[in-house]
Amino acid sequence: MTPTVPSCPRVALIGVSGYARIYLALARAAHDRGEISLSAAVIINPAEEAANEAALRQKGCVIYRDYEEMLRAEAGRLDLCLIPTGIPWHTRMTLAALRAGANVLVEKPLAGSLAEVAAIREVERSSGKFVAVGFQDIYSPVNRWLKQQLCAGAIGPLHTVRFLGLWPRPADYFTRNPWAGRLHAEGTPVLDSPLNNAFAHFVNLSLYFAGTTPETAALAHVESAELLRANAIESFDTSVVLARSAEGIAFWFGATHTCREVREPEIYLEGSAGRVEWQHERSCVLFRADGSREERALPDSTANRLSMFNAVLAKLRAPDTLVCTAALAQSHTAFVEAVHAAAKVQAVPAEFISWEQPATGAAPVPVVNGLEAALCRALAAHSQLRETGFVLAPARTA
Repeated sequence: MTPTVPSCPRVALIGVSGYARIYLALARAAHDRGEISLSAAVIINPAEEAANEAALRQKGCVIYRDYEEMLRAEAGRLDLCLIPTGIPWHTRMTLAALRAGANVLVEKPLAGSLAEVAAIREVERSSGKFVAVGFQDIYSPVNRWLKQQLCAGAIGPLHTVRFLGLWPRPADYFTRNPWAGRLHAEGTPVLDSPLNNAFAHFVNLSLYFAGTTPETAALAHVESAELLRANAIESFDTSVVLARSAEGIAFWFGATHTCREVREPEIYLEGSAGRVEWQHERSCVLFRADGSREERALPDSTANRLSMFNAVLAKLRAPDTLVCTAALAQSHTAFVEAVHAAAKVQAVPAEFISWEQPATGAAPVPVVNGLEAALCRALAAHSQLRETGFVLAPARTA
């Protein structure tokens, strides 16, 4: 049954600062085009956001200081609630919005634990509303095309999926909010790490590509994990994880923030009759067994976010519209939870770290000596770091 939605859906936004500025821009543009009515917003820092608050009020948007207050006042009158907040608040805000009668677009990851995912999915079912997750790459037309090709057997049954990403991050990346680098915060699991935050999009995309049907993601059972931290955090900032699905697909995930050079996310898919090379914001190349190849340019993150927003708005009227569902995002949460259960985080002693200026020109980054080369060797061999000969060695001195 197609839901009854007004010609101009009423939308609420929780937060306008930080990453929420992206959602604010999307919502304001849709409001100005007459596609939605941005009816309510939560702004908890009015002094810093005076200009945005004034602009929203001018559009007829009611401003609240607390999300619970907003959802109580607007209960039964909202069609969609946007939740571009930090991980600790995803579950509580999603549940509150669903109970207030709104559909939800919540930023990735869906939640910090499988227990929270289960709670969200139960209230989603009982409320009759939907939850879409902000894994923006799932909404890319090229990635949808590739998934269709994989499900149609374009490269035969998958047997290997590998992901690598190197993004330098300075120490203040982990002090930018109260939950960065933490395992728990605000009384809830966070499990913040490269796999659950900066590179979460690509971990989730890897699992999605390996799903056996167009709208499912693979469940990857962790076989081994090497987790390192060079920063003064609870969680890890470097990881190599080997996993396997029930279908026998072997996964390799490598990621770090403690590096000199940027290496944009790469995903490699290998099947019995071909392979795929996927490079973030660059290209997706499908190689078939007969020697033919098909290449498509990948859209950038801005385009993917617009595709995501448009798909969620379309789903208000057309339930069959494809979005990243809570059921699909659950595979990512299950994987992250399993990674933390599989291994303890190893702190890298200071003598094995050099603080260096990254290629990005940002503040100095803690670089683990020999790590970047070892990650590349491990990617090629589908192996653990220690199997490449990587051992913690004294950092270079000037």
